[in-house]
Order: sequence, then structure tokens, then C-alpha cells
Amino acid sequence: MESIKTVAFIGAGNMGAPMARRAWRGGFDVMVCDISPATRESFSREGIPTTADVADCAAADAIIVLLANDAQITDALLGERGLANAIPPGHRPVVCMMSTTLPDTLRTLEAPLAAAGARLIDAPVSGGIVGARDGTLTLMLGGSRADIQQVRPLMSTMGKRIFHCGALGSAEVAKIINNMLCVTNMFLTAEAIELAQAHGVAFEDLAPILAVSTGMNFLTADAAVGRAQYRAWAPSEDAYPAIHRIVSKDLHLALALGDLASLDLGLLKQVSSYVDDGGPTAAARWTHAGQASRRA
Repeated sequence: MESIKTVAFIGAGNMGAPMARRAWRGGFDVMVCDISPATRESFSREGIPTTADVADCAAADAIIVLLANDAQITDALLGERGLANAIPPGHRPVVCMMSTTLPDTLRTLEAPLAAAGARLIDAPVSGGIVGARDGTLTLMLGGSRADIQQVRPLMSTMGKRIFHCGALGSAEVAKIINNMLCVTNMFLTAEAIELAQAHGVAFEDLAPILAVSTGMNFLTADAAVGRAQYRAWAPSEDAYPAIHRIVSKDLHLALALGDLASLDLGLLKQVSSYVDDGGPTAAARWTHAGQASRRA
């Protein structure tokens, strides 16, 4: 099994950009593919090759996909100028689906990519922008054991905890369920921070109590880190619509998993409806949760 040396990132947004930089610093030859001229310019200034054409990524040993939705994924991988049509004869790259999507989407991609010589694994991550910047992400991998072993050195540049969840699609199931809980925690914790503050209790004083009590979650384990998570995703109310689209999509993916299993997930439906309908109040609450408060 040959080691991976060249890596192409298709999509270098809030998560993809810091992850690409971690791989670059980890010693891999990285190329970044993104439609944003500003993004490409940023990487070019650092000496990292860039392109706007997915086909230019086809010769890489590993191709990481970090796109926003299924339409973008399908076009990038199977479109006329997509990856599958550009893989050189005899080349067998590993395509790492790090976008959050349904297992059914992976199954529609698997055969066309295999016919072109590529191997597909799912490799979604958890840890947010902070984890991506720090290289402390949790990585969930699904696919053949041999393919997983081949990409482990690459994955270890971006994350500290790596889990092989099982067959192709299993990691996406784990990621969607994680996101379901994460998103619910973020909105409920923002309300808890506001409630505490309204009664004169700063989050910085509440968090140490929650950290050793049954109300703890990833935001309350450390107040400074929790606030940093809110700021990283939406530092201002103007930035909130972008994260709102992502978290709303995450909950709809979880609902789709429930439908596929014929499960009635009543509480999830209510949380999803709350997030979908969230207006200025939700945006303001999220933003305020990222701002340090004065202790009473």
C-alpha cells in the first residue's frame, strides 16, 4: 500500500481552509480547489497551489471533499468537468467525503467513482472551526479497512481522535447524530446563558458548576472555550445566516435518517422547527453567547 503524498482539497471554507493548512504543515503536498478568488489568493500568498477547476485535483493521491450540499458534491464529482471524468488511467485515489451528507448520497457516488478508479470513504469531522484551526478535530471514518489505514497519517494532521465506524456511510450516520445533539445544545445553551445573566449569574460563574454536574455539555465544560465556539461560527449577527443554513441542514439530515428508519423523532422535529423559524432573537442570542460578560 503506497503512502499518500499529494492531497487536494475541494472546498476551502470555514472548515476546509484551516484543515488544508494543517495538512500542509504536516508535510503533505497540498492543492486547494475553491471557486472564491479571495480564498485562492490567500493560499497562493502562502505558497500553496490553487485552482478553480476540480479536474486539476484528479491526480492527487487523496482528494478531500468539503462542500456545502449534495448538489455541489454531485457536480464536483460526477459533473461534466467533475473529478470522475478527469482521473488519469491507472490512478487509484482515495476520495474522502468530509462533507456531511446521507449514506444514500455516498452510494450514488460509489459506483461511478469506482469505475473511474477512485476509492470512496466517508470522513466527516467534529470540533468546529476552533478544532479545525487547532488540529484537534474528531474524525469519523467509514469504508474499507485498507483505505482507512492508508489515510490515517493524513487524518492525524487534522485531528486527535480517529474512529473507524464501519462500512461506507457509517461515519455519516455517526456525524449526523452528533450534529443533532450539538445543534440542540448550542441553541439551548444560548438560552441558558441569557437566562442566567438575566438573574445576575455570569456564564463564567455558571460553567464551573455545570462542568461537574449533570447539565454539562461541550459548551459549558469551559466558559471561554464555549464562547469561542459561538464567536467562531458567527462573530456578529450579520454572520449568523450562514451558520443558520448549516445547522438547519444538519437537523434535516437527522430527520431524513429517522424517516429512512421509520422512526417518529418528535423532539427532533420540534427543535428543527424552532431552528428553521428562528429570527432576529435567535441571531442576537447566539451572538451574545459569544461575548464575555461581567461577573455580577
